[in-house]
Parts: sequence; C-alpha cells; structure tokens
Amino acid sequence: MDLSPFLDIFGRWRADKKHPAGWVDLADYAHVPRGMGIVLVGFNANFAFDMADDDGRSAPGILYAAKKGLTGAPAERIASVLKSCFELSRLLIAEREFPKSVQLRTDALEIRFADRLVTPNTKAMYEELCPSVVQVLDRLYGASTGGGYQLIPHSDLPQVLGCSVKARKPEPLETLQERLFVDP
Repeated sequence: MDLSPFLDIFGRWRADKKHPAGWVDLADYAHVPRGMGIVLVGFNANFAFDMADDDGRSAPGILYAAKKGLTGAPAERIASVLKSCFELSRLLIAEREFPKSVQLRTDALEIRFADRLVTPNTKAMYEELCPSVVQVLDRLYGASTGGGYQLIPHSDLPQVLGCSVKARKPEPLETLQERLFVDP
C-alpha cells in the first residue's frame, strides 16, 4: 500500500504547534514490512497509520499512544485516550488525500498500558484496571455480558499489559466518539 498520502497529511498536521499532542516530528516506516507505517510524534501523544500484523490479518489500522498529560481516574484516562484517537481518526478520514479504498475497522481495538513500571503485566494489575476498561467499553459497545463485545487479555508476559477487544458489530466512528461524551 502506498503510504505517501499519510506523509502529506501528517506533514501538514505537524505544523499545528497548538495541537494538544504537541507534534514535533514525523517518521516514515513505510519501508518496514508490516510495521508502524507513518508516525506523527508528539510530546503528549503519537498517532500512526499502522501496517503491523498483530492479529494475523495484515489489515491497516490506527495506532494512538498517549504519553503524558492524562488526569483523572483510570476510566476517565482510558476514555480520554479513545476520544483523542477517534477524533484524530475522523479528521484523518476526512482528509482529501486519505485513500478511499481504506476502511478503518471499529469493531476491533487493542488497548495497551505501555509503562511497565506503572502498569506491570501482572494478574493483579490486570484485575485492578479491568473494571475501568470494562466501564469504558460498555459505553462504547454495550455491556459485554449482553454480547456487545469480547475482552481478551494479552497473555504474553513480560510484554506490556493489555487486551484485545472484539465488538459484535462495527459502529460508525462518530457514534463511538459521541458515546464517550455521554455520562454513564
């Protein structure tokens, strides 16, 4: 897949010095098979069009990594990260250069807590964070007990703590974003 449109889009976005992510750099990993693709690097977050093959389907996706600046309870932080990711994804799709043949999936998410010092990949930490993750996912997809989604913990210790989310059906990005702005 030709990733040059993302270089153009992210190059323009990088010039926005007032964006909350604090954009500072742009990295082109298009030459790496099934790699990170194009990454917009910021002080507070990174945003990438990702070509990694995490789930065996080789489908492109969005990678959003919050770095700092999050406040509140864990559920508020998780919701804040997803809001930012969904907003940037909506803006990306709306760009005129965005390939019309690319459809972003909204029925699959990967949630990872990359700071292994703060959130080690242990059963105790998973059990501590899981209720917050479930609280946010229930707002997005409906209760997991009702079949709205399936939460699958990552079991590849000592890698980062995380889980995969498989929703019963894809929802429009705008709908998911709106659900995060509604109080539970």
